[in-house]
Amino acid sequence: MARGRRRRLAITAALATLTACVTLHWLAGALPDPHPPTRYDAVVVPGGGMDGIRPLPWVAARLDAALHHEAHARYFVVLSRGTTHKPPPRDAEGFPVDEAAASAAYLLERGVPAPRLLLEAWSLDTIGNAVFTRLMHAEPRGWTELLVITSNIHLPRTRAIFEWVFALPPTRGRRVSIDYEGVAERGLSPEQIASRDLKERQALERLQGTMARVRDLAELHAFLFQEHSAYAAPKLATESATPKVREVHSDSALAATY
Repeated sequence: MARGRRRRLAITAALATLTACVTLHWLAGALPDPHPPTRYDAVVVPGGGMDGIRPLPWVAARLDAALHHEAHARYFVVLSRGTTHKPPPRDAEGFPVDEAAASAAYLLERGVPAPRLLLEAWSLDTIGNAVFTRLMHAEPRGWTELLVITSNIHLPRTRAIFEWVFALPPTRGRRVSIDYEGVAERGLSPEQIASRDLKERQALERLQGTMARVRDLAELHAFLFQEHSAYAAPKLATESATPKVREVHSDSALAATY
């Protein structure tokens, strides 16, 4: 009799334990994970100009989009040093302000911890964005998953450049997988969008020849520092504005997008 009662109690306890386990398992699946898995090693946000020492509205739109991925990315890489199309803005003490620093300040004000903000403050154009993101951030840290966020009109050229630069041999370990996200051109007028879109399409077309002949990192280095007007030494001591800069300044709608 006692043995039968003990057996029933044991069975009841086992069923109760099983029920509790099933319930906990269901709750674990139903409730959100407070620590979701990281999807990206970094979200990369190209610069696009400043209003004083603040990101321009269309750059702020990129940064706002990046914030939506905060729970699924380890770092934010903000670009760049600036542009060749106009002098850099200066702070109250007269020091130049990098676009990367302005973008980092924007994200910091919105709660992103400083250790998660990585600056790329060397580049002066989209090619430099990709080169220095790869060589100064992605490769040293062994990253394999990136998300690049930029404006819709900037996205086709950005994608082409990042895919080209990150594929050039020699590469370290596993190839980097890059996702891309485009955002609307907040704050740009229809005339400015049309002018910038034309410039982007023409620049992408001109880039095809460079991408075809630059086939490894050594050739990329030679192109960047011996040919590219943003990074190569001036050929003449008196050389000032490049044709590219003069072209931008002649189009007021385009100039306003930098």
